[in-house]
Amino acid sequence: VPSPREIVVTSENFKTVLHWQYPSMSETPHFIVEIKPYNLGKYKNVSTCMNTSAHFCDVSEEICDPYSSHWLRVKAVVGSQESEYVEANEFILQRHGKIGPPKLNLSRHGDKVVVDIYH
Repeated sequence: VPSPREIVVTSENFKTVLHWQYPSMSETPHFIVEIKPYNLGKYKNVSTCMNTSAHFCDVSEEICDPYSSHWLRVKAVVGSQESEYVEANEFILQRHGKIGPPKLNLSRHGDKVVVDIYH
């Protein structure tokens, strides 16, 4: 069974997602994602991404410490066979995460301009 490839972690506005590519197969592949937080020192399952058929996994809820290193890995399961795990590069939310601009709403009320900012 081939391993997933092009493993990438993206993070914007604290939404952190692991993405991967996988070739088309006659049988639907499923994937298992694991995370290793630095302070735990070992991999654990990401419960929301056990046996997922999607090619991504939202790991936002798994990353509690924005300054700590995390490693993510994924493997494919096809029928009774499974691939080797493939590991993404080290991820640190504070370093690799991006924060986008806030949403703004401008409105005029008589001679006043009101600016609403949604973070």
